[in-house]
Amino acid sequence: MATEGWTDVLTDEQVDRFWRDGYLLVEGVLTAEEVERYRRAALGLLPDDLSLPAHWYVHHGRIKPMRSPDDDMFDTPELLPLMGNERLHAVMARLFGTHRLRAFDGSVGITLRNDGLADRVLSQDLHIDASVPADVDFLFTPEEVQLGGCYYLTDVEPNGGGIHVVPGGHRLLEEEVRAARAAGENGRALHEAWKRVTHLDSVEVTGPAGSFALLHHLVPHGASHNRRPTTRVAQFMRYVREGHPHGADRPRPRDRYDAAQLAAMTPLTRRLLGLDPWE
Repeated sequence: MATEGWTDVLTDEQVDRFWRDGYLLVEGVLTAEEVERYRRAALGLLPDDLSLPAHWYVHHGRIKPMRSPDDDMFDTPELLPLMGNERLHAVMARLFGTHRLRAFDGSVGITLRNDGLADRVLSQDLHIDASVPADVDFLFTPEEVQLGGCYYLTDVEPNGGGIHVVPGGHRLLEEEVRAARAAGENGRALHEAWKRVTHLDSVEVTGPAGSFALLHHLVPHGASHNRRPTTRVAQFMRYVREGHPHGADRPRPRDRYDAAQLAAMTPLTRRLLGLDPWE
């Protein structure tokens, strides 16, 4: 079975470090051949004439292709195997303590060199992507946890467009929210519902192609400018346990997938996408 050996994929020290810091770079998730294939598939989303559709997100050199204005998930047959990568699933299972997970996101990020705004490190404010409705408070329970991040499909050197994270940010957020609650305030609403976090310091996560930059869903993070000539290419993923309290484990409709997509799925991918039940 795909999950055999999942308890050994991370060392105890790595597990402890992740829960302490809220992030971890996992190297060697993809082979060099896989990196090249997926990088080409991601760059293949760009139109040949580089005329970017109006509904795509483009900001300070960052390009986020969009299937539609409300859908940024690219689960094409070429990129679908990233949704069911066995090594990454094993990493997630080790941290969650169960292999019965759901995978989602699947958005793509392409970051071109940007020589402007030389006085700014970040091209995007620190924020969280919690999949928690803005009118619902955080539970701070294991069931609520999401683990996500991005595959690096190119080498990411310092100032190369790597993801920025706040070390220990999940613990700092919880402390602030609980303090606000004790004072009779709405901790969920702090910092514009935690979408604009300007009071915490972050570090850039660098690493070789084939790595996965992994972070806890309550760690504030943001995008950095790419000052390097190499265009950074990444694909984003998130995992949750089945029965997520905010519904983040809800599968996409089955009619989303055509014959080519279904043919690209392994049994593990089908379970992670909710098409088949876990045994």
